[in-house]
Amino acid sequence: MLSLKAANRGRSADGVRRGGLFAILLLTAVLGGCAEKAKTVQLGAAQFETASLDAIDKIDAFRQKEVSTASLSPADAGAGFVAQVLGSQRPIDQKTLEILADPMRSDLPHSEAAWQAFLAKLRDQYGSFRAIFDSLDRGSLFAAPDVKKAIPTLDPLIAQMTAFAKSIQDHPARFIRERAAIAAELEIIRDDREMTADAKRTALLRTRQRLLDTLAAEELVTRETSAECLKVSRLGLELRKLLAAYDTLTFEDLTEGLEIAFRVAGSVSDRDFSGLRARTNGVIAEISADPDLKALFDAALNRIGRVREIGP
Repeated sequence: MLSLKAANRGRSADGVRRGGLFAILLLTAVLGGCAEKAKTVQLGAAQFETASLDAIDKIDAFRQKEVSTASLSPADAGAGFVAQVLGSQRPIDQKTLEILADPMRSDLPHSEAAWQAFLAKLRDQYGSFRAIFDSLDRGSLFAAPDVKKAIPTLDPLIAQMTAFAKSIQDHPARFIRERAAIAAELEIIRDDREMTADAKRTALLRTRQRLLDTLAAEELVTRETSAECLKVSRLGLELRKLLAAYDTLTFEDLTEGLEIAFRVAGSVSDRDFSGLRARTNGVIAEISADPDLKALFDAALNRIGRVREIGP
């Protein structure tokens, strides 16, 4: 009898051990799956940050090109020096000498410090979003609430990049200082009474080519910059969908969703401006379906307009 009870206790203990082992294996599998999910989201957040910082660099380059002038070849610089000295009736004082020595040099506009501070804040914001997910896999079993809490941080970032794309398309690049330099060059050629007709024609054709090159460069930087911004917007919207459904998605679902997000963002092309504008309008329509996102987009568009000093 005692031996039977002992045997039963042994079988019971074996069952408990097997049950405990099964529970441990199950928990390990769950934790492993959760960790994989968390790392997948981390990858998406890191890629979103990288794409965002690339777009911000493009935006900064866009701005710098608007307020700078193209460098001249030594021959053109020499010809410009001679033309300005001979064509000017003003006294050659210290200020004039500075201009003659380097006519393409110019101080950045007074708003440049504010612009750089604005961009620095943008970079911090996109980095802060990625940082939310840095330790996610260490507490991955309870990650779902933390993941969803990241959406309010992501929303303004999506809105900002969409607003940049819209602003740049509505107000394309204008290389202000380069255009002013070309206009001054045309005036010098036109008013030069010492140049022969053939020499003037040659000089005017050269300056015309400079103008055409400038217009082409303006169009190119407009398309490239707005496309980079739109890629971030598209990636952000796809990532937002994954974050919202995180607790219901498997690791395989998240992986597939992230691949789709990368593919959708990568399909944005800078080759066709009209197509780029149509895709931007599509993103804006998607944003407008969410009142909170729409409010963030409208606020960002107004703020960007002020920073870029765009009039009504």
